[in-house]
Amino acid sequence: MHAIENLRAGTERPTGRDTQRETSAYTKAGIAAWAAQLGKPAAEAPRSRRMAHLGGVSAIAALVLYLAWRIIFTLPTGGANVVVAWVLVAFEALPLFGIVLKTITIWNIDSAAPEPPKQGAGLRTAVLIPTYNEPVEVLSPTVAAACALQPAHETWVLDDGDRPWVAEMCRSFGARYVRRPIHEHAKAGNMNHALELMAREEAAGREAIDIIAVLDCDHVPLPNFLTATLGWFNDEEIALVQGPQAFYNSGAFDDDGIAGEQGLFFNVLMPARNVAGAGPFWCGSTSLLRVKALREVGGVATETITEDLHTTLKLIRRGWKTVYHHQTLAVGLAPATAEQYLLQRRRWGMGAMQILAYERLWKAKSWLSWRNFHEYLNGTLWWLEGLATLLAFFVPLFILFSGAQTTTAGPVEFTVAFVAMFVIRLWGTKRLLRHQIHWPTAFALRIFRIPIGLACSWWLITRRTLEFQVTPKGASNERLRGHVPLMIYVMIAVVILALLYAAAGIWGWVPWASGPGSTVASGLWLAVAGMVLLLGALRIRASEYSTSRRDAYRFSVQVPVTLAGCRGELVDISMGGAAVRILSGELPESGPVRLTLPGAAPLTLHIVRTWSTPDGGRTVSLRDLRGEWAIYNAIALWLFHTPPGAVPGLPDGVPVAALRGAP
Repeated sequence: MHAIENLRAGTERPTGRDTQRETSAYTKAGIAAWAAQLGKPAAEAPRSRRMAHLGGVSAIAALVLYLAWRIIFTLPTGGANVVVAWVLVAFEALPLFGIVLKTITIWNIDSAAPEPPKQGAGLRTAVLIPTYNEPVEVLSPTVAAACALQPAHETWVLDDGDRPWVAEMCRSFGARYVRRPIHEHAKAGNMNHALELMAREEAAGREAIDIIAVLDCDHVPLPNFLTATLGWFNDEEIALVQGPQAFYNSGAFDDDGIAGEQGLFFNVLMPARNVAGAGPFWCGSTSLLRVKALREVGGVATETITEDLHTTLKLIRRGWKTVYHHQTLAVGLAPATAEQYLLQRRRWGMGAMQILAYERLWKAKSWLSWRNFHEYLNGTLWWLEGLATLLAFFVPLFILFSGAQTTTAGPVEFTVAFVAMFVIRLWGTKRLLRHQIHWPTAFALRIFRIPIGLACSWWLITRRTLEFQVTPKGASNERLRGHVPLMIYVMIAVVILALLYAAAGIWGWVPWASGPGSTVASGLWLAVAGMVLLLGALRIRASEYSTSRRDAYRFSVQVPVTLAGCRGELVDISMGGAAVRILSGELPESGPVRLTLPGAAPLTLHIVRTWSTPDGGRTVSLRDLRGEWAIYNAIALWLFHTPPGAVPGLPDGVPVAALRGAP
């Protein structure tokens, strides 16, 4: 039986949610991993919990036993060698605190769904979509899907680009177009202008808006976005409901074949905060906020460039609660190239430094719970991890060239102990993280924390003014590969030369004071650092992460369609058009034609070109009619609010946008 048809049988969770099994079943069936989280939030399955606990304890035990072995059996007995040996042991022990803390904080990742909204609560809701310069192919599906949501609500498009076509699109879709005369404070200022407009209209007698739902302009809401979450506001103390951020553009720069780099954050780290004294922070999109709470803290924070995190701290200081809703509610666009990824992460890191300094988080224990204190303090300091990566590079390098005897163990003995510890740590940590990590990808992306860590450190010293930079979406003029920073090439070269010199020293080909065991002790850590650097450089230069000339992401979908009366099969579709393989019938060479998608009304598109396929058939490229907003609306809803049964075998409730290939 087809893999998709087995999904329900393979992912039923009568006793809880097993993220690893569910995501694995979906990805094997050619469906995005985020589709496994479309169901209601639930407790973790016992099997998943047991393996996570075993993994955490195993990772800790492996490192502790290794350190004990190093200290008791391998340290030299006198002179300067002892000091240098202890420096290396201290370096090796650095991850221990982090592993212990992570095991404690993500021991439990149970989630729950809210009760339905109270009868008569009458919470008036507005969906806000801030936008600046994004192309129509990015913005239109978000607006179309937002307008189609239930229950009744308003959709506000906050256009800081003052674009006439956006106003025209809003009129067609039924959204409210909002612009402001002065463009200051970027996204935060844009949202505050909308809040001020709401307050003025409320003062003039208009019914008050109680809840705002926030979507980035590239985050398309799924049908359950509001109906699944509004019930949280039955609790008058809740100010924020944050949902996971999932991404529909497979092959993005941080795509790891599982749930992307942020899958770990949204599927493990954030659910773990659903405990007393904690709670998630606002992540900017796929979220709902109580207007009363925002007004109480003076609106969206404008003092830093990470307004979402900073606003959360202000809400917590005033006694408001936050909650995480672990269910896929919207899907967006992840950074597609190395440059986009670095720009986004650098903005997050620099904003975290601003918050660290502005709120003096190291002194925030007076108004933060213990859990929130360490979550926010460690979460901001994490952006300095690039300095630790540099430390992992320079400490072994320094010790290697110092000629010090750092261990009495032989090279084979040391290698066996090191490799065993390292492998068990990786095995255990992956299970602790519920398999939401792919080590080669994680290692490759780690090198970006080097320039980010340096930039964050420099800002802490200089305190220069920072500006909000929007992560680019859409096409570029040329298809270019990523640029590897010169510093990374230099570090790779130094590692290779150091390892070659160490190997020559072991064989006695060069003057060398260290013994073979001491050389291996430093050389293994250098090899790990070199692997991280090399994986990162290769990923940056990979052709699949080059810039694209297309504004719209293409979905590969093979379903029967009708084109101008001809029988055909859809090849792919995007917000910019479609490609159809003609199976029978005569098709015009050019001009407008009618395309009928399964479960949807016919669309009128233009023929761009036709070409012959090796099997003797023909394929037709189609594009949309510019300005025909009804076509944009229909394609968006077919992709993201897919009618039941439109794609044979696709489980009900899973949109076409989740497909990663032929079903």
